[in-house]
Amino acid sequence: MDYCKPEIILMKNQFILTRCEHCGRIGMMFGQCMASFSMMDFKGFCRYIEELDFEGDYSPFYDGLDRIVVETYHQDIQFTLLEEEFYRLKDCLGEAQIQLQIDDLLRK
Repeated sequence: MDYCKPEIILMKNQFILTRCEHCGRIGMMFGQCMASFSMMDFKGFCRYIEELDFEGDYSPFYDGLDRIVVETYHQDIQFTLLEEEFYRLKDCLGEAQIQLQIDDLLRK
């Protein structure tokens, strides 16, 4: 990552999305979690999140709160989100995809 030059694509509601000008990797920070994706994996992650619905996919957790488990591209790492956090992430990812498309159009 010595050569990475991240450019901020979106910063909103404890969500930051960056794209490296050099290698094109996507960096996503949400609350205290940070993940990095290739563009293809990021698009797949967005599709996965779009298909989830809190009401149908949540689980009760040990502390009595309902959370949704969000899988990542690493088999040993999952995020657990409360309903509000999940919908905020879903909204931010939708907006981030639009910002990436606008950024790509401006680069052409």
